[in-house]
Amino acid sequence: MTLRVFEAFAGVGSQRMALRNLGIDHEVVAIAEIDKFAIKSYEAIHGETNNLGNISQIKTEDIPDHDLFTYSFPCQDISVAGKGLGLDEGSGTRSGLLWECQKVIAVKKPKYLLLENVKNLVSKKHKHNFDLWLEWLEKQGYTNYWQVLNAKDYGIPQNRERVFVVSILGEHEPYVFPEKQELTLRLKDVLEDEVDEKFYLDDEKTNKLVYRFSLKDEPFLLGGEQKNQAIKKDGISTTLTSSMGTGGGHLPMINCIHGIPIKNGTKKGYLEAVEGDGIDLAYPNSTARRGRVQRDTVQTLDTSNSKGVVDNLRIRKLTPKECWRLMGFSDDDFHKAEQVNSNTQLYKQAGNSIVVDVLEAIFKELF
Repeated sequence: MTLRVFEAFAGVGSQRMALRNLGIDHEVVAIAEIDKFAIKSYEAIHGETNNLGNISQIKTEDIPDHDLFTYSFPCQDISVAGKGLGLDEGSGTRSGLLWECQKVIAVKKPKYLLLENVKNLVSKKHKHNFDLWLEWLEKQGYTNYWQVLNAKDYGIPQNRERVFVVSILGEHEPYVFPEKQELTLRLKDVLEDEVDEKFYLDDEKTNKLVYRFSLKDEPFLLGGEQKNQAIKKDGISTTLTSSMGTGGGHLPMINCIHGIPIKNGTKKGYLEAVEGDGIDLAYPNSTARRGRVQRDTVQTLDTSNSKGVVDNLRIRKLTPKECWRLMGFSDDDFHKAEQVNSNTQLYKQAGNSIVVDVLEAIFKELF
């Protein structure tokens, strides 16, 4: 039997990609998406689709019957990085669009529902609304199963935690979320072989990120005649250019024995980044940010291009293609989207999406 799907807040169609990759017989009978750039990518990848547009303006009589309703509603007002406006019913916030999904569910009663959003949805600040939503679903006859899943536990080297809710109507076998998998793919495995120079940070931007050792610091430091020599440890060269450490009262040359010292809000003041490590490039002047460096992985991708990597002993931004790979998208899908959108939109679409590998794991258990 063909699984009929309504993909709300569709983005570039990650749920559809997961079903396609698994070979599940399905038909997307409708989507709801208003971002004109995301729609361009969606149709470039999947073909022309029945787009019902703004979910708050959809008439229930226009919604086709479907078996699976996916609703990854906007996270801006509940995300830690957002303004914290919340998602109270009737609030008019973008995250409050969750409540517009009620009419779809109440009238069409699809057998399966899949919600995805940021982990902060189940934090103390927003949990009351989350619980209200689950209670409403229960009154509609659904049984809810929810869990926070991290992309790095399902094959993708990205530290990305998201809450997922699987809801099933009527009698059914209890749903069990997929078991964690050992991560064998590393960040450097998804990097492009050749990257344009424009993605590499210049000296000024690099200096903002790199920790400057003072004379009282005790790590492995080099200066003077040794400043152009590389230290080798475990096959990693750790020489930094002289421009990375200049400044009054600081050693003019820093060579950290393990890698590049990146400012971090810890007692030591820095974390060492080696080849293939992910680096958070946001707020480079800040000394209070923690977890800037991720071993062999990257921090949660967002809608900007603020994530970087140590590549060829230099710091650079991730490319749009690399960000799409870190969302589990195929290069073929990326190239189709690349033909119709700018890099700015490609970064945004990656950050707004759902990791396909996580969806595949969920759908394997569900179907």
